[in-house]
Amino acid sequence: MSRKHPEGFFLSENSSKARLREAEDARKNRAEIVKAYSQGKISRRDLVKWGLITTGGMLAPIHGLNPFVNSAYAASLNGPTGAPPSPGLNGLAFTQPMLRFEVLDRNPITACNPAPTALSNQTPITCAPELGGGLGPMEGRPPGQDWAHQRFNEFAPQVFIEATQEGAKINTKNGQSIHPKFHPNLPDQGPLAMWTFNGTIPPKLAIGRYGEPIIFRHHNQLPADVTKNGGFDATPSPPTNITDTTAQRMTALPAPSSSPNSSTTITGRSSWPVMTASTLTLPTLTPAAPPITAESTRFPATGMRP
Repeated sequence: MSRKHPEGFFLSENSSKARLREAEDARKNRAEIVKAYSQGKISRRDLVKWGLITTGGMLAPIHGLNPFVNSAYAASLNGPTGAPPSPGLNGLAFTQPMLRFEVLDRNPITACNPAPTALSNQTPITCAPELGGGLGPMEGRPPGQDWAHQRFNEFAPQVFIEATQEGAKINTKNGQSIHPKFHPNLPDQGPLAMWTFNGTIPPKLAIGRYGEPIIFRHHNQLPADVTKNGGFDATPSPPTNITDTTAQRMTALPAPSSSPNSSTTITGRSSWPVMTASTLTLPTLTPAAPPITAESTRFPATGMRP
């Protein structure tokens, strides 16, 4: 006989204590694997060798690990182990007003220091000890014309916008006090639990206009210590917190854009061009709008600022 309220993949708070404990133990086991992988303690090869994941990257069908494996306590033999319910405030929709975007300051190009250049800035700076120490180029973008900003001299930047990427903190801009939490009844998110633009909420908005070249400088201020990542942010070898992926919306990206956007920057700034739509009009190739240039900066942990 079927139950009136059959349990699905996400367990309800009314599930049996044994089943909730089983699902929570499986979640902890998965989290432990993710943490070890994200901090470089184990590799994907290790996980395959131990039989924890398949060669395709899927969790192996192991009880106590995979939430899709049949539960030992489910009423039905086909009931999955599932995932434990989310803590607190379940099912409460739209109890708080949504915050508006925070508009990033538009600064004169003279405020951009160091000044933007068409070619990658290869000035050597100190690398954090956690990343091997020594010196490295200020900018992660490779040197040479192949990685130069496209049409940089033709459309020299006129406006400078910048933002950081860092751990969560209280937003005190303009005298406000917005805590990094997802609901007033939930706790603040710590700097290792949430990373965001300027370390604050609400989300940020950069305003640009056609006919106005802009340089956007993105400073990566995430911890250099790869263990200070909250157990997440697993990246290709070596795992680091300094791999910075940024997506641009409402823009058309030229050839050198996609790779530098997600490049690993050890010591300096990774720069890439962002073109507004219809910069070139085919077939005459007549300029229709100037580009927006974006730069992603990794500051050394010593406190130096390029």
